[in-house]
Amino acid sequence: MTKNESFMQACMRAVRQQTFYAQYWKTFEIVHADTDEQKRKAFRLRYKIFVEENGFIDPASCEDGLEHDRFDDHAVQFLLMHKMSGEVVGTLRLIMPNEATPLTSYELQKGCDHPLLQIENRAMGMCEISRLCMAQRFRKRERDGRVLPAYYEQDSGDENKKPGKAPLFHRRIPFAPLGLMMAAFDAALANGITECITAYEVDQLYTFNRLGIDYRVLGPRLHNMGETQPLIFNIRTALDGMAENNPECFEVASDKGRLLTHARELFRHDWQDTVMSGPSHEKILEKLV
Repeated sequence: MTKNESFMQACMRAVRQQTFYAQYWKTFEIVHADTDEQKRKAFRLRYKIFVEENGFIDPASCEDGLEHDRFDDHAVQFLLMHKMSGEVVGTLRLIMPNEATPLTSYELQKGCDHPLLQIENRAMGMCEISRLCMAQRFRKRERDGRVLPAYYEQDSGDENKKPGKAPLFHRRIPFAPLGLMMAAFDAALANGITECITAYEVDQLYTFNRLGIDYRVLGPRLHNMGETQPLIFNIRTALDGMAENNPECFEVASDKGRLLTHARELFRHDWQDTVMSGPSHEKILEKLV
């Protein structure tokens, strides 16, 4: 119970958290794509989104309708399955450090020249969240991004007002990739890693803010997969922020707090003091308004 919360409010918040957690996992499941066939499903969805729908990648560089590259050789792949339809509706890869070539371990090192990515011992303690994307039918609302849905607490569009029309499941679950984030955090922590780098759609950065994730920027924006912003965040700090600012989403992303406990056990320093002195997400968001 927070300082400004009554006992009844605290009880209602706990009920919402439990309801959201149950609804999410009733709708979705995560598959660790560790077989060739499962990986092909991930690569096929990536091809559809990054090649066919958005033209980010030259189809000539892909074979048989599959999008993959050398970073997949040392990455962990995950699928988000929609239980009712049995469809693969999302995917994510977690690129792990390459001991043989730490300074070329990550896709982000190709376009982002921030000094932090060029320190071998730091690079070996990171992982990269990459190719996070959702199927097109999860990106149909006005403010949705090109590869991810936006975060909505509720929808008030006309179609919700039509009698007899049931709301779509992604209206009950405002940010569908939460399970993929949980899987990535779990895999990173299992390998003793708490620092994550990623490049996020610029027009979707407010999503990180609404989820409660604190981050720092890694240099200027990139333009190789649309306009994206390189970011770094610590899993413990990210989950701490979500617990305080978005407890419903925290329940899913942390697996009911299990991953936060693990992250705290691994955490040994204040990442905000040692990572960089760059602008925080509040400064970035100010520029977008």
